[in-house]
Amino acid sequence: MIEYFKQILPWFIYDIFNAQLITSKTIPAGDIKDTKDIFLSETPIPGLGFQPINTGGMGNKKISFTLPILNKDNNLGNLAILKQFDNLRNLTGGIGLSSIFGSSVQFDASPRVLFFWGAGTTVPLEYYVKKCDFSHLSSLVNAQGQTQYTNVDIELWLNENSNLNRAEAIFRRIAPAVGALSGLL
Repeated sequence: MIEYFKQILPWFIYDIFNAQLITSKTIPAGDIKDTKDIFLSETPIPGLGFQPINTGGMGNKKISFTLPILNKDNNLGNLAILKQFDNLRNLTGGIGLSSIFGSSVQFDASPRVLFFWGAGTTVPLEYYVKKCDFSHLSSLVNAQGQTQYTNVDIELWLNENSNLNRAEAIFRRIAPAVGALSGLL
């Protein structure tokens, strides 16, 4: 069953606020960067001859990648899927036609998405969209002036307070023991 969905959805991002599934035939190009800061600080103590290291905590997990969007449609180019990503860059007002006619979203938080492809997690986790930048290739623009090839640079910051992340944290505690046992067998 999972293999069936992998054929239909090679990768995906689910936009929670707008209830839209963003996917394409192309997958992220190059590496998927997965970072998490570890904060350390030195504490100077006079006469000690060194500075003890204190842990200052951990930063949020950050995922970043570039997704090539290619669509050689003679009329719209890749405009339709770019508008899906554009909803991650603009406050759109939420789901449905009521959002078109002026519901205010001035104080809503950054867009949130579900994502897990290539990030080493067991379930899709909830991320805030930190960056969603477009680079349009000028040599692939159709006769109507619509872009046909765009690289979308995405940076996502994990919502470490979400229930999905708490479930992943439980698995993260259990998985090393299972991995050690499987290595012995």
